[in-house]
Amino acid sequence: MESKTYLSEALLRAELAELIRYLYRKRLAEEIVADFETVFARHAALEDRLNIMAHWVDFFRAHKYRKVMRRRRPTHKERMTACAACGYPVSHRHHLWDIATHGENAMTVQVCANCHELYHLMYHALARDSHYSRKLVIHILSSGRVPPDVARQVLDWCRATLRYEARSGWLEPYKTSDEWLEVTLYWSQFHDKEGAG
Repeated sequence: MESKTYLSEALLRAELAELIRYLYRKRLAEEIVADFETVFARHAALEDRLNIMAHWVDFFRAHKYRKVMRRRRPTHKERMTACAACGYPVSHRHHLWDIATHGENAMTVQVCANCHELYHLMYHALARDSHYSRKLVIHILSSGRVPPDVARQVLDWCRATLRYEARSGWLEPYKTSDEWLEVTLYWSQFHDKEGAG
């Protein structure tokens, strides 16, 4: 039993050091780790050391989570980049892999506010079966104000995300099908207009 406790102390101590090294620059991290070692040396009771470690591991885990999930501010160059779908001269950085799930990641595309909103509406209509989003997408597509090639590009990004999520087991595979697209958004009606335009 005692060896298990010492093993858990070693694991907690290692995790604490790893978290500190992740969160801080090398020199500062080593100073913090050394300070913790000094504190642990002052506490002879194993239970005291474990309580201290558990507290600080929880603290630094939360700190790491906030750091991982923090969005990077878009650069001036990114904001001044044209929308990749419609060409509008300023854009947002849209994460194709949801930032809440994956944290900051490089799977991004530059889109204007309107194309960004259209993407999210399409995604929620197709992935979450949102009646509200579905009605808005159908209204937008039938308005004639969104060029068909723009709608197609946004839909292609959306479906790429859906396929990724289905492969990862987070989404039912049928939600990536052409049949689901048709049932949900009546895409062929819009596509027919696309061909006629």
